[in-house]
Amino acid sequence: MIPGEIRQFFSSQFGKSLVVKGKPGTGKTTFVFGILHELCPGGNCIYISPRIDKSSSYGKFPWIEGDFNNNEDFLRMLASRIKAIWESSDSKPMIVVDSIDSLSIATTRSVHWEENKFELERLLMDFSRKVNADLVMITEKTDIDSLDYLVDGVVSVEISEMAGSDIRKIHLLKLRGVGMSQSRYLFTLHNGTFTSFEPFRVSFPEHTLIPSPVTDPAHSKISTGSPDFDEILGGGYQKGSFNLFEITSGVGDSFYSILLPTFINHLNMGRAMLSIPTEGTSVETEKRMISPFTNEANFPRQFKGFEIRDQKGRMPAYVEAFSGNLYKDMEIFYQSKHEMMRQLGSPLLDYIGLDSMEYSYGWENIGAVIGQIASVTKTTENIVVAVAKHGQKITDSVAHMATTHWKFENVDKTLVMYGIVPKTGMYVAQMDFSSGYPQVRLVPIK
Repeated sequence: MIPGEIRQFFSSQFGKSLVVKGKPGTGKTTFVFGILHELCPGGNCIYISPRIDKSSSYGKFPWIEGDFNNNEDFLRMLASRIKAIWESSDSKPMIVVDSIDSLSIATTRSVHWEENKFELERLLMDFSRKVNADLVMITEKTDIDSLDYLVDGVVSVEISEMAGSDIRKIHLLKLRGVGMSQSRYLFTLHNGTFTSFEPFRVSFPEHTLIPSPVTDPAHSKISTGSPDFDEILGGGYQKGSFNLFEITSGVGDSFYSILLPTFINHLNMGRAMLSIPTEGTSVETEKRMISPFTNEANFPRQFKGFEIRDQKGRMPAYVEAFSGNLYKDMEIFYQSKHEMMRQLGSPLLDYIGLDSMEYSYGWENIGAVIGQIASVTKTTENIVVAVAKHGQKITDSVAHMATTHWKFENVDKTLVMYGIVPKTGMYVAQMDFSSGYPQVRLVPIK
């Protein structure tokens, strides 16, 4: 999927010209073929590449061989192909040159190809305007030159490094006539195709369904509720594990949606869940997000949420009040845990917002408590999912206790997740509600 701004750019009834820049291996050709697949379904495009074998997978589009004596011979051959397209179709043609540098070498066959390149660019621009065709020119020259000012659009494809992994971005530098909602998009070449990612959004369906539970793949594992995440973890969470999710600045509360399938699946397996919500999230909010996808009649029996509140007020059965005294509250927590384990057995899931605990009790006080939770959990079949937010002092001391440690980042409005323990590559996290319940897709950035 190419960015929506690119589709809008080429939707004009008049031909547009676009330059695609980037160093070798950044994904320029794959991006251009993403354009061709989406915008040229009727075969109204022409692909020109002196450097790629026509018998390759790129050869499915109408092709002009790169064997020309000069610019004039090339343009005559191109004009013949464009004439045939207009005679057989009402669709605007698209001409792709991959790359303008190699085409200039092919049409001059001399060391003066750079001088010829300027002339060839001018001829192609004039030609595409006269025949009302879109023109896409790929170049490996990344600096600004005169062509950038002549064409209607310029995009740059880049690779950078983040947390020891490659991350790919496309920069929309100029697109005349297009209002750009954003100028940079994260993308992947996973499965050999160009896929850019829209900003992370969560939109709950009007009609919800209760999903069939994802069973544990092995006796020693507990499914995350997401087949993609289960595969990354080698089958799911290890029984007796403490799993830390670190939320960096800019992510906000969107991370919670990614954990939803775990909570829903756990409850739909008939198991118990305890929750100390993160700051800004109440137990009632968690119920509104989780219960539509579970058996609501069983929810109060399986779920218990804890928060500091006036114990004199009337509370739902699924809420337990904390007092604000750490040791008293931990006693309440463990009493509830033991009672739920007595009724429902193991494995039980603890969800702990470390930011709310640090805010309520002080980071210097909760280290030993969290350490005890982690160490006790590792002697059981239960699991802990703990969330630490940007800037928390407790994060470093908790990280060394973690069985797994994951990090969420906001990269150009896209939610990215990667493993610190175990070390993994980058994944774009996407929410899918098309089936009536939340599913998490984790797409590798390659």
